[in-house]
Amino acid sequence: MFFLPLVFFLVRRKINGPLALKLAGILILGALQGAMGWYMVKSGLVDDPRVSQYRLTAHLGLALAIYAAMLWTALDLLKPARAAADERCQRLGRYALALAALIFLMALSGGFVAGIRAGFAYNTFPLMNGHWVPPEILMLEPWWLNLFNNMATVQFNHRMIAWLLMLLVPVFWLMARRGPLPPRPRRATDLFLAMLAIQVALGISTLLLAVPVPLAAAHQGGAVLLLTAALWAGHELLRPA
Repeated sequence: MFFLPLVFFLVRRKINGPLALKLAGILILGALQGAMGWYMVKSGLVDDPRVSQYRLTAHLGLALAIYAAMLWTALDLLKPARAAADERCQRLGRYALALAALIFLMALSGGFVAGIRAGFAYNTFPLMNGHWVPPEILMLEPWWLNLFNNMATVQFNHRMIAWLLMLLVPVFWLMARRGPLPPRPRRATDLFLAMLAIQVALGISTLLLAVPVPLAAAHQGGAVLLLTAALWAGHELLRPA
């Protein structure tokens, strides 16, 4: 579905060199995703539907990287850069992309939450069974295993990144509102803030209801939409009309 149209457009000389390189990079990521999917399934799914949380998260990360690369490439084609953005828009655009990277990291931490079933523990909010920092957070030795294998630590890390986004995204929105912006970047920043509110609500609901599958799937989809909103905001700010 990707390779044959790419060859067709290359033969017809419908795409230039830089775009061809971007699309070839996405194709390579797609091949790696297929290999990682096989490697992930190989770690489980025989008698008990469990796979390695490391391979699951790597599979998720590659999927998000492919999506982000395709989205950014599409946005470049829909809105090519015709002039340099002013300094304020460039600063806001870099801020939006930094938030997109943080959202990507949060999604990876969510992969570990799913991989070790950490969502079935500490089903309270905002405290974790009465604690801001659960006492079980450093139970494993060596200490770094807690980051990936300890339910308390994995869920705590996911929550902390969410709290950080709940602070930084409104700050970004307020910074964008402090000066004039064209309509499209303004809409993009508004959508970014709204999507964060929806995703936080989905995350809290998923936790409090002990991870019902439809809600958990909606929360995962919400992460993709939140990443989309951040990338769109960054693109609109860095690519003036």
